Amino acid sequence: MTEERPKRKRGQEEEGQPMGILLRPIKFIFRNIAWVLVFLLGAGMVILVTNNPISQGISQIFNPTYDVTGTVVLERIQALSQLTTTRYNYSSIITSERELPPILAGLYGDSLVLVAVGHVVAGVDLSQLDAEDVRVSGNVIDVVLPPPTLFDCFLNESQSYIVERSTGLFAAPAPELDAGARRFAVQQFRNSALNEGILEAAQQQAEQVIVELFQLSLPEATVNITPTAPDPEAPFPTSCQ
Repeated sequence: MTEERPKRKRGQEEEGQPMGILLRPIKFIFRNIAWVLVFLLGAGMVILVTNNPISQGISQIFNPTYDVTGTVVLERIQALSQLTTTRYNYSSIITSERELPPILAGLYGDSLVLVAVGHVVAGVDLSQLDAEDVRVSGNVIDVVLPPPTLFDCFLNESQSYIVERSTGLFAAPAPELDAGARRFAVQQFRNSALNEGILEAAQQQAEQVIVELFQLSLPEATVNITPTAPDPEAPFPTSCQ
């Protein structure tokens, strides 16, 4: 036997519907409380991030503040010593021979032809700077540079070679002739570099490096460079003698 269940008419309320009506205000209250909690949590996070040392450090990266002092400037410039050098490369053909009367040259003479390759390095030794050479006034930095000097004269033995050697009938190759040719080549490189203005180029290089340093790290600073002329009486380094 089949029972026919009564159909609910459209608009007719189901049993228990009044309880749903009572729950609506409660749901509304809980929904508002949730929004209040979200607001309070967000405000707390803002306060936490604002007072957090890590976040303050990140803020300083993107919004840096600069503390320009004479000591800081001096240390930064001294650290550039190896970046302010100028190098000139050379190659030359050197002829060296033993001085003898022509009548004896064929018997005891000794001569050679050397292809010499090397370079000369000059620069400004920024490690010589002291506190008196650096003045800081607000955003203005005044620097007095030491004079440029030769740093090194180098003969590249791996690229230098003897292309010709001739000795007399009764002569043996003299080692001092070879050494003298190499020493003369280094002196020739040194003199050529000085005549071509290597010291002036090294001075300009040092000025450029220092200015670029502070343009990057202290873009608001004005850098004034006072160069010192090369000392004509300054001794050459051992490698350039």
